Amino acid sequence: MSADESSDGLEDLKDLMALYGKQEQEKPKQEERKRFIPKASQAKELNYVEVPMEKVIFGDRQRFLANLAKSVGHKWQPNDVEDDDKEQEPGQQKKGEKRKAAWSDSDDEDLQVGDVKKPTKHTGPLNHLRKDKSYKEYLTARFHRTLNQPKWAEKKIKDDDEEDHSSDEELLKTVGFIDHKARRSDLPQKTLNFKRVKDLNRASKSEATVSSVQFHPTSTAALVSGEADSTATIYTVDGQKNEKLHSICFKRFPLRCTRIAPCGTKAFFGSYRKFYFAYDLLEAKETKLMLPGNVGLMGNFEVSPCGKFIVTAGHFGAIHLLTANTNELLHSFKQEGQVKGLTWSGDSRRILVCGTTSNVNVLSLRQNLIEHVFLDDGCINGQSIQLAPNQRLLATGSQEGVVNIYDYENVMTSKAPQPEKRFMNLRTCITDLQFNHSSELLAMSSSAAPNAVKLAHFPSATVFSNFPTQTENVGKVYTMAFSPHSSFLAFAAEKGVPLYRLKHFKGY
Repeated sequence: MSADESSDGLEDLKDLMALYGKQEQEKPKQEERKRFIPKASQAKELNYVEVPMEKVIFGDRQRFLANLAKSVGHKWQPNDVEDDDKEQEPGQQKKGEKRKAAWSDSDDEDLQVGDVKKPTKHTGPLNHLRKDKSYKEYLTARFHRTLNQPKWAEKKIKDDDEEDHSSDEELLKTVGFIDHKARRSDLPQKTLNFKRVKDLNRASKSEATVSSVQFHPTSTAALVSGEADSTATIYTVDGQKNEKLHSICFKRFPLRCTRIAPCGTKAFFGSYRKFYFAYDLLEAKETKLMLPGNVGLMGNFEVSPCGKFIVTAGHFGAIHLLTANTNELLHSFKQEGQVKGLTWSGDSRRILVCGTTSNVNVLSLRQNLIEHVFLDDGCINGQSIQLAPNQRLLATGSQEGVVNIYDYENVMTSKAPQPEKRFMNLRTCITDLQFNHSSELLAMSSSAAPNAVKLAHFPSATVFSNFPTQTENVGKVYTMAFSPHSSFLAFAAEKGVPLYRLKHFKGY
């Protein structure tokens, strides 16, 4: 570039700078003038766009890049910029691509099954294993057989439209316009996909004959208690090791009934004594509480869904209502016949009670009286009762081995309701009934005969033909429990705590 050309360029730059300064000085005057200009004329002035200074000097982006490419002897293509804009950002995944592992160890690929698995006197020869197989693949396959692939590991990158759709669904979930039954895969009716895993109390076997089993509502743990040795133990729940976490021993206090509070921070232990124990699971501290008033025992009790109340069966048809936090006696009810089964309504306002008669009593906590009484069809001596989590199905079990299924709304309006379904698959006394969290499964058991367990499917009201298998021997089953999301089913039996993995349900 010559001296004359450079001087001309400087003169042009000075003129542009002077023009820019003049525009800046006239801005306040223009604003002042706009106050007195009619709206129509203001609209005309708004059509004028002020050009930035850098665009006046260098031009727009495409023109600047074209001049730059021309100066170095190349021909510029406008598609180059569009391709650069569409380039994938670092760390961003392509659409539909599965998530990659955040970290991997190269040593895991070289490790084989034969390097880890060694024959011992307990396992014997390991001829069924391929010792040259990768140990990582062996563990992955074993995990998938037990718990399936977790949802977080299957997540894929979604389109923008899918993300918007999912956000809409999340919004609709909060207002209740989504049909959850249509979104959830239905549970098969005839056969149940399950697998028996390691016993829940395999780590200790210290409870002898198990009297109660309860899953923790939030953690993958379970509380198992035995009546003979007065010991309660907390185990992890994974179906493989089921490691022992903590044991609680009560001297000369046979554990007849054990319940975990809905909050998951406290557990209650009852027996045929004048006192009971409240145990803080966080601080591992037990508190001995004397039963108030004329409450003589706490061998059969239930904690309300809200966690504020405890209802316990007393002597000669008495039903006592206690506060869970302060151990106060709120009210005592009286029914005909000995109390056998207790269940709460979902709102903690009613208690349904069955006993050694054919009647079922509905207790009202608001009115402190027996609100309603109805006749259990075909029942002579009631033994157990359970209300489904969906508050629609009510199951009653009798000493004759019959399980009746009622519509809860019809029960509250009739003194002699007709059952929607009768199950007669068990021929001995029905000692326990348990619904799963989605009210799709009903577990029925009898402690009067070995292996007397059945699972019923809803809404078809059919019994699974393949559960339990004929080759299994679990002994007499006293109580049962589903995990919070029905992935596991545990039995409190005379031969330990058999644990089953229900593969249809995900998570814990």
